[in-house]
Amino acid sequence: METIRLIMSGAIVGQELAIEFGPLPPAFLPVGPHRLYDLQMAELKGRGVVHLVLPETFAVSAFDTDRLTQLGVEIVTIPEGLRLGEAVVYAVNSLGKGDLPVHILHGDTLITDPPVDAVDLIVGGASGGDYSWAEVEVRDGRIAALDVVPAGEEGRGRPVAAGYFAFSSSLDLVRALTRARGDFVAGVNLYLAGHPVALRLTDDWLDFGHLQTFFRSRLAVSTARAFNTLKMDGLTARKSSADEAKMLAEARWLRNAPSDLQIWCARMIETGVVDGRGFYLTEYEYLPVLSELFVHGAIGRKAWLRILASCEAFLGLCAGHRGEGSGDAALAALVVNKTHDRLESFARAGFDIDRELSFDGRPCPSLRRIAELLGGAIDLDSGRPETVMHGDFCFSNILYSGRLRRIKVIDPRGSVSGPPSLWGDTRYDLAKFAHSIIGRYDQIIAGRYRVRQTDRDYGLEFEPLPAQAWLEDAWADVAIDGLGGASPEIRAIMTGLFLSAPPLHADRPDRQQAFIANALRLYLDLDRS
Repeated sequence: METIRLIMSGAIVGQELAIEFGPLPPAFLPVGPHRLYDLQMAELKGRGVVHLVLPETFAVSAFDTDRLTQLGVEIVTIPEGLRLGEAVVYAVNSLGKGDLPVHILHGDTLITDPPVDAVDLIVGGASGGDYSWAEVEVRDGRIAALDVVPAGEEGRGRPVAAGYFAFSSSLDLVRALTRARGDFVAGVNLYLAGHPVALRLTDDWLDFGHLQTFFRSRLAVSTARAFNTLKMDGLTARKSSADEAKMLAEARWLRNAPSDLQIWCARMIETGVVDGRGFYLTEYEYLPVLSELFVHGAIGRKAWLRILASCEAFLGLCAGHRGEGSGDAALAALVVNKTHDRLESFARAGFDIDRELSFDGRPCPSLRRIAELLGGAIDLDSGRPETVMHGDFCFSNILYSGRLRRIKVIDPRGSVSGPPSLWGDTRYDLAKFAHSIIGRYDQIIAGRYRVRQTDRDYGLEFEPLPAQAWLEDAWADVAIDGLGGASPEIRAIMTGLFLSAPPLHADRPDRQQAFIANALRLYLDLDRS
């Protein structure tokens, strides 16, 4: 039988979450490289069309529209300010499908294996914290009522409604919600009076609707999807690898960073080798990652400028620590030599790196020739001393605390091409950061692009992000130790990072195409400037 399936996301998140991520409907919250609706739809298992209820004032991007269409989701818009029960009534009446079963998933909720084929059933679970919940009272095997427990009160220890409801009659539900004047819990209680509704308990539900529960839920998703190289338990994050030297180098960097940098870094707890695998343990931080905020967030200019100022402060401190070696030597190893080696690896995999290419019809040199030209634009005889270098200073390795207005960095490189070392070249850190802002690396990783290849011609389109243009302008005004954040030299190093990327993504040919296209785009921009 046809079923009405609703994800109720018709209001903007509360102030706590809006401060962190911007004014988003809950189903659009970032969870790693995805939006929450991606995870919700993966659990709903393609059981017919799902209707996502959104505020009519929320502008859905073309990329999100396409993604929702791919997932089998149709959008239903509702007026601002409706109560949840009123929003359900509005959505059901808008669809005009007559009396059908209706399934409702709260937009801030993720439930593993929900009862997509059941009717007259409510999913229940353990309370998620000190917020207000609706406890489920069961009598004689059926749900008798939902009882709202105010925030901060203990309740009676019963299961709480976890955010998934399956009703056999949309008409009876609409009548009940209307009688309750839009109060969802009161309307459900009226429905319960006329229908035997069962409770299904689950341990697998996550609430993203409050600041505390959001970060706990994001941790649970990250833990479930993490490779065996990363383990998180809410207290610590344990990173391990068979590359023992790499792990110990990263750990050494975090442990031995100068004291004025320590408050900007993940706190080291333990390091060692177990069964031939190097590992290190850091304190787990309940903070958003800049890649999440950039790709899927909606924070405003003022917040981004604070983030940029914090990043600038960290890089300035790093540049203020000078070693005895040459920054030029480190940069040559990281940029010129590595790019050459990666391109040769790509050639061995079958790509002709000596073939001339084009971007949107504009002629470009071959990848090998671009690498040579970029190398010529980098001053490797500058006489710059080595400085403390993070080595992978990009959005995905930077956390941000809006309350402290300070970043925290994770996953440093730890060495250039030899033994563990804190030292490198400030120019490399600047280029790594630029490859997130100007190069838009994180959008490629998140799949927020369209790439085209016809023979030797490439095209690339990114999802427009409101922050990107002025953030790029703001970054161009940043100077660290006399180096402009978007100077031609930094842009040349940044472009080389994308030339080096394709061999690392052999499992994703589409992503390889995007990296090539982006390298061509950035090269043409640099050449024109």
